[in-house]
Amino acid sequence: MEYWNGCYQNKEDAFTWYCEWKDFQPFFEELVPLFLFNEGEEGKKKIKPKILIPGIGNDGSMVDMYDYGYTELTAYDYAPEGVQCAKLLFGETRNCHLITADARNLPLEWTDSFDAILEKGTLDAIFLSGAKDKDLAAQHLDLAVNEMARVLRTGGVCMSVSAACTESVKQSFARSERSCWKMIRDGGGLIITEDGYTSNNVDASIFAWERL
Repeated sequence: MEYWNGCYQNKEDAFTWYCEWKDFQPFFEELVPLFLFNEGEEGKKKIKPKILIPGIGNDGSMVDMYDYGYTELTAYDYAPEGVQCAKLLFGETRNCHLITADARNLPLEWTDSFDAILEKGTLDAIFLSGAKDKDLAAQHLDLAVNEMARVLRTGGVCMSVSAACTESVKQSFARSERSCWKMIRDGGGLIITEDGYTSNNVDASIFAWERL
């Protein structure tokens, strides 16, 4: 926490992990549309998906995601200074729920609360927190992935943008103690730009899992 608080002390600095929102928006929207349909007594009701953002910090691309239309956001960071950065980035007019929380031990009231999770580099950072002790690193990562399974509803989607610890992240989802993940995207991909060219500006690999 001391390390990350130090990183976020200059709250005016924004930093985007791996890619901008415009770069991975087509991949995310393909799996998590802007509107979901909830079947109730009065028929189908159009609602915004509830999305959890781990490790928000000073990532300005999440503000772009909000402005695009994904306004039901809950975001957290392990470092209190990171949460303060996010509050400044979102400003007073955007209603994003921001709290300090540990990915390995999320609030109990969040169980089955979210339609989607979007993490960019947070799982990489959690694994790297184990330093040279790879067993400890895997334990930290498994705790975070298991918490994701708890707070994501059945049928929900978790998208991970990973570069530093890609194989370790994939292995953690595969051995989740809840055995409830189905991989639905494995690796990068291409998008078609407006001028007809193929492009992938994501400086990492994109993975996605469905919560069974």
